[in-house]
Amino acid sequence: MKNIVVTGCQSRSKIQFGVFLIALLLTVLLFVYPRTEIYNYYQQSQKNQLSSNALMKFGVAGVNRNYNLMEEVIRLGKLNQYFGSQDNSECTLDYMNSKKLQQDHPCVIETIRQHYLNKPSPPNIPLKLDSDDDKDRSPGQTGVIFRLLKNKTNGFFVECGALNGEYMSNSLDLERKYNWGGILIEANPITFQKLLSRNRKAWTLPICLSLETYPTQVTFQPKTGDPGHSHIEGEAETLQNPGIPGFDPDLVKVQCFPFYSVLLAVGRTDVDFFSLDVEGHELKILKTIPWHKINIKTLTVEWDNMPEGQEALSRFMEDSGFMRIGEFDFQFTRDVIFVKDLINT
Repeated sequence: MKNIVVTGCQSRSKIQFGVFLIALLLTVLLFVYPRTEIYNYYQQSQKNQLSSNALMKFGVAGVNRNYNLMEEVIRLGKLNQYFGSQDNSECTLDYMNSKKLQQDHPCVIETIRQHYLNKPSPPNIPLKLDSDDDKDRSPGQTGVIFRLLKNKTNGFFVECGALNGEYMSNSLDLERKYNWGGILIEANPITFQKLLSRNRKAWTLPICLSLETYPTQVTFQPKTGDPGHSHIEGEAETLQNPGIPGFDPDLVKVQCFPFYSVLLAVGRTDVDFFSLDVEGHELKILKTIPWHKINIKTLTVEWDNMPEGQEALSRFMEDSGFMRIGEFDFQFTRDVIFVKDLINT
């Protein structure tokens, strides 16, 4: 009888241990597996992406694979609410635009990385400029921002409306004289090719910034005769009828992404200087930004073609935690200067 009792205890122990192993396995599958799916979705191809060490060489913070993108934490394997299915093949432009995927969605960020984001030119490759003189290419923004930031070196800029990377550039001197890195965005496909040829030490993207908190595709007027006035059709005061001989080329379709999505694709949410000049859509773009998730120290924003006007722009920026400290009123640009309000925020 004693042996029988011992054997029964051993059997029950084995059964209990088996149940424990099954429960442990289910727990791992339930909570770890979804997170693995998200992590894998962020894997960058060795062919198209830089390593974290390479990113550091360009003054860009190493890529954080997790990004803390999803505030609505994915639990219990419910990936469908973000992906539609666990099949990543559905991450296409049509799917992304039609489903209005939000700006921190993995599909949006990976699409930017894989198809639109161009690496900075290596440090040992010289700039290819139309003129080698050291004159400031900006109408005055660069000097003002540099003084506001107390002669900061190794900073980070974002310039949207970057044109060809030299003419009227608000970031070129920061890059070549003070070792800044950054992001250059130019939606005009013809002008963007010239930008690429400059060998700028910054990330470059041939996109427009979205006027919504999700990706969109828009009709765009490149205006090869006057690229500084290129814009999304139908909003800016500078709008011309399409097809004017010698002035407007045919309209083109351009993909737009939210500003925040671009920052996440690069792995950077701290920006020292943001230059925004998009011929009339500036306030709409600024309203898409989740200001509590990023840190921008200074901005210059063109307002001349903005239908809402300068006062509406200033009120919004003040409500978003910035102070208006001045403005430029030159022949080619009318910008307002903002700095982050560190006292009242």
